[in-house]
Amino acid sequence: MILWKLIKRDFKNLITTPVVIMACVVYPWLLVGLFGFIFSSLYGGEGVSSYDYYGVTMMIYIIIASITITPNTFMEKKLRQGNIRIAYAPVSKISIYMSKILSSYLFMVVTVSINMTLMNYFKIANLGGDNFIYVLVLFMAFLLFTVTIGGAVCVILKTEELTNMILSNAASIFALVSGMFFPVDSLGKVVSNLANLSPIKWILDSTFSVIYDNNFQNYTIIIFSLILLSMVCLVVMHFNYKPEDYI
Repeated sequence: MILWKLIKRDFKNLITTPVVIMACVVYPWLLVGLFGFIFSSLYGGEGVSSYDYYGVTMMIYIIIASITITPNTFMEKKLRQGNIRIAYAPVSKISIYMSKILSSYLFMVVTVSINMTLMNYFKIANLGGDNFIYVLVLFMAFLLFTVTIGGAVCVILKTEELTNMILSNAASIFALVSGMFFPVDSLGKVVSNLANLSPIKWILDSTFSVIYDNNFQNYTIIIFSLILLSMVCLVVMHFNYKPEDYI
């Protein structure tokens, strides 16, 4: 019961933060529309439009960017008064940090699922067709990892500005080298080989394989790896989280 009350508190904070709403609700449509329009002349072969490509890559990019959502629930300045009450209340630390993880994950699951469902249903972008549910499950597993690793880095650094700077810069770099904004294969073999080392590129390739080839070769391995890494992040949080550090 206490955990549910904490989840509702943190969830309310997220849905009443304009920047977060813009980033998760409006921003995906702007990115897909903008990149889809600008690069429309470069796609169209084999039934893949620019909107199909960027519908997938920009949704993955939004999930990557959500790595900063969890730190917001820990260190947002307007939450400090509430954090003081919680820190000195008879509440287990597990309930406190899990409420922040679960509220962040729930918020992102709702926004990402709605955006993807609308894009796929109205054929704005091909996000799987008959295999849509499999693409959605893969994205939800990836989202679980981004939410938990954001929390793990947060409880280690304990500084909002430094945490957000490191996470946002790392997310942007990984997105760029993974070919999210443009296919890196066109930049030569060396760049392509480097991109293939990125876990984000593995998720991207697996998604396109499921959508266009009905190929699930690495699908299960990637999902279980993401879940395992998420559990590791939760362990890191458990041993590093102290409520008094956020008041």
